[in-house]
Amino acid sequence: MKRYIIVVFIVVVFAILYSCKKDTTLPADFKATPYTLKIPARFPAPIIAIDNPMTEEGIKLGRMFYYDPILSTNGKSCVTCHFRENSYSSAPLFLASNGAKISVIPHINLAWNPDFLWDGSEPTLDREPLADFGPEFFNTNMSELIQKLKNHPKYPILFKQAFNIDDIATLSEKDLQLKIVYAITQFLRTMISADSKYDKMLKRQVNFTPEEMDGMQTFMTERGDCFHCHGDPLMTSNTFNNNGLDSVLTGSNLGRYLVTLNDFDKGKFSSPTLRNIELTAPFMHDGRFTTLEEVVEFYNSGVNWNSPNIDPIMTKPAKKYGLGLSTTQKANLVKFLKTLTDTAYINNKDFMSPF
Repeated sequence: MKRYIIVVFIVVVFAILYSCKKDTTLPADFKATPYTLKIPARFPAPIIAIDNPMTEEGIKLGRMFYYDPILSTNGKSCVTCHFRENSYSSAPLFLASNGAKISVIPHINLAWNPDFLWDGSEPTLDREPLADFGPEFFNTNMSELIQKLKNHPKYPILFKQAFNIDDIATLSEKDLQLKIVYAITQFLRTMISADSKYDKMLKRQVNFTPEEMDGMQTFMTERGDCFHCHGDPLMTSNTFNNNGLDSVLTGSNLGRYLVTLNDFDKGKFSSPTLRNIELTAPFMHDGRFTTLEEVVEFYNSGVNWNSPNIDPIMTKPAKKYGLGLSTTQKANLVKFLKTLTDTAYINNKDFMSPF
């Protein structure tokens, strides 16, 4: 009798284990769930790659990879350089292998960017993170990664759900990298910010102080001319401009020229979004300014007017020797810039670690 009970027990255990295993097997006709971005009012249509349509399952996988150091051999993940409290940017500068100091660009509203990095050297969001697998970032050992993902308790089923891939190990190293990047960029496209005090003011939900209103007047009019490169609603023109940082251009300060080799592009850099600018110091491509007050004073009195290819906006006759802003106007401009801070964005649980 005892023997019979033991045999029955073993059979029941195996049946339970088998049924659990079956629950992780998706039907052959499984299809990922399409996801449609919620586009804020006033925002233009986002840029969604045809070969990487957004799905709920892809976003879930990408969010995990964004936070998981499993992709690296050095314990790094995307959030090593992109801190939530800094609008998914980084206060420390990134030091490139050539010695150049680079300000880490925040992850915010990237679905509307036509190109990426300060010099625009990557034209596609769905390729930009591929560089992270290299020695400067993750230093990924791809053969090890394949085994880690294949043996992971969650990633095999998540890959099946997101990309209908039955066996991760059947992918080439290049294809695996691309699928990982596709998932990450699907997640990045969901990271939308449009709930700052400025946005609420436009919707008449809050009022600006007189100082903030004066600062906006400086920003949005010829008094400051900020709006030409940082216009509503994205607070960027998504263009390359030489804003007169240097009169002599060498090394990484040549900017866009290092990509195009066109003399006309010397000293030009991508105009960053000013959304959450209060959280993303240090400023400029090389982080040379640590405060918004320093940035405002640069535009007010520090522009190098003889910089090659300087933007015509910077050399208008009335602006040639500076903006001429008063101490009060400069302070109010900074106050307006701080109305672009979106605390709901950095506290959005959908963007936080899933672990």
